[in-house]
Amino acid sequence: MSESWNHILNEMLTGSLSTVLNLLKVLIPLMIIIEFLVQYNILEKISKRLEFMGKPMGMSRDAIFPLLVGTIMGVTYGAGTLMELNERKPLSKKDFALIGVFMYLCHGIIETGFLFGINGANVFVVVGVRLLIAFVVTCIAARLPYFRKMEHEKV
Repeated sequence: MSESWNHILNEMLTGSLSTVLNLLKVLIPLMIIIEFLVQYNILEKISKRLEFMGKPMGMSRDAIFPLLVGTIMGVTYGAGTLMELNERKPLSKKDFALIGVFMYLCHGIIETGFLFGINGANVFVVVGVRLLIAFVVTCIAARLPYFRKMEHEKV
């Protein structure tokens, strides 16, 4: 009995370490790339070009950058970016809530696009439909009384 527990514990430990190392192989380069993009203001330039999309979604100009990061990189990294940026320049509760709505529907489009593509789906259709649905739902949500009353409240 003791030998089987040792085997189970060994598998748990090596499996966990393997998973952590695989995550680090992806996250560290992504963090370096994002830091590079932030330092050279590349994502901010992209955000400024996408500012026209924020207006129908009821978001301020400052909300576009964290929305872009969350949509491309995923919820976890997007939430981290959102918290960090909020310390520098606070966003309204409405922006936070609308970013949450959009990211709930459409997050991590790169990795999920690849996963669907590997399984034979058309990546452009999957990504396009997800972006369109998230955009439309966020536009509708921005016009609801619940979100309108949060307009000037800061987090």
